[in-house]
Amino acid sequence: EQVKPFLAPLSIKKIPGVGQKNYQLLRNMGIPTIELLTKIPPEMMQKVLGKEGVHIWEKANGIDRTPVVPYSEQKSISTEQTFATDTTDIIFLQNLLVSMTEGLAFELRKQTKLTGCITVKIRYANFDTHTQQISIPYTSSDHVLIGKAKELFRKLYNRRMLIRLLGVRLSSLVQGFQQIDLFEDTAEMANLYQAMDKIRHRFGESAVKRAVGA
Repeated sequence: EQVKPFLAPLSIKKIPGVGQKNYQLLRNMGIPTIELLTKIPPEMMQKVLGKEGVHIWEKANGIDRTPVVPYSEQKSISTEQTFATDTTDIIFLQNLLVSMTEGLAFELRKQTKLTGCITVKIRYANFDTHTQQISIPYTSSDHVLIGKAKELFRKLYNRRMLIRLLGVRLSSLVQGFQQIDLFEDTAEMANLYQAMDKIRHRFGESAVKRAVGA
């Protein structure tokens, strides 16, 4: 492929990776411009500058060997906390569960995404790890997700053993805005979320917290 006309007369200094030392060396070889550099065999560049010479030659010729990384849609978001001291404090655990779920719901709304699956994870002091998940209609509403998280937690935590870790994950993510459900949501609830999110954006996620019983 021919070098683009507007690049041809430019100094080799314009090529990324050509420092002062390489610039002087190439100038001394009678190669001051990009056009002249493209006409030099790559084998000669390798002999003079090694692998770096080949990279410079490729850049001059518009060859980019940077691997292409395919775009991957985010499939889930999650958070978890390992406790310094194992606990059975149900109020503390419920408070944390609500806070975690609120934070993830806020993150969903920031990304204009909805979730179709929620998972709660607990790890006991003996390192036994258990998870429960449930598929739900696509949502980003705090009260829906918190209700489901509490339901899963009640099913999971039935051994009354010390807990070392608590986590929440939202998966089956899709792009979209929350639709108001006539049976679950109200316009007032939607407005409340908008107001709360504005406060969180301005003052941080911890600026607004929901009571456990709410």
